[in-house]
Amino acid sequence: MQPGTLHIEPKTVLASWIQDVKENRFSSVQVAHFGPLNQDLINSFTLSIEEFMISAGDKKTLVKRVFSILIEGLQNILIHGKKWDNEQQALIILAYNENTYRIALGNLTELSEREKLTSYLDRLNAMGEEEVKAFYLETLNNGLISDKGGAGLGFITMRMKSKSTLNYQFVPVNDDLMLFTISTDVDRVQA
Repeated sequence: MQPGTLHIEPKTVLASWIQDVKENRFSSVQVAHFGPLNQDLINSFTLSIEEFMISAGDKKTLVKRVFSILIEGLQNILIHGKKWDNEQQALIILAYNENTYRIALGNLTELSEREKLTSYLDRLNAMGEEEVKAFYLETLNNGLISDKGGAGLGFITMRMKSKSTLNYQFVPVNDDLMLFTISTDVDRVQA
C-alpha cells in the first residue's frame, strides 16, 4: 500500500516516546525501535529482552508475562498493521525502572479503524481482572475468526497478562493512515 506521503518522522516518534517514558519515571529504555518489522527482528527483540530480564534478576513468571505481551503485540502488528513501501512498520519500546516495565507497541492502520479500536479498548479497560478472564474464555469459545485469522484475543491477552490498562494513542500520518500505539505497564515487584 502506497497512499501518498507519510507525514511522520521515525526519529521524532522515538524521541517523543522516550521523553514520555522518562517523564513517567522510567529510568532506562532497553529497546527503542520505529521502522520495518519482520519475523527475524521479532525473534531478535524477544531474545534480547528475555536475556536482559533474566540477567536483571526478574522472576521467570514475570519474564513469561512480558514475553507473552510482546509476542501478542508484535504478531498483531504483523497481521493487522498496514505496510509502507512493502514493509511492515512498527514501534517497539521497552522501558523500565526498579518497579515496572512499560511496553509500548505501534503500527500503521487505517484512520477508519479509530472508532472501532477506541470502543473495544475502552470496553476492555473498564473490566476488572475476573471480567477480563471471562471475556477471554468467551471470545476463545465464541469468537468469530476475522478475515486475517484473529478472534480478537491479542488485546485481551495483553490486558490479562499485564494486569494493567491498555493506554492508546492515534497519530494521523496522512489522509488514509494513522500510527496506532498501545502501551501497558507490568509490575516487576508483584510478579
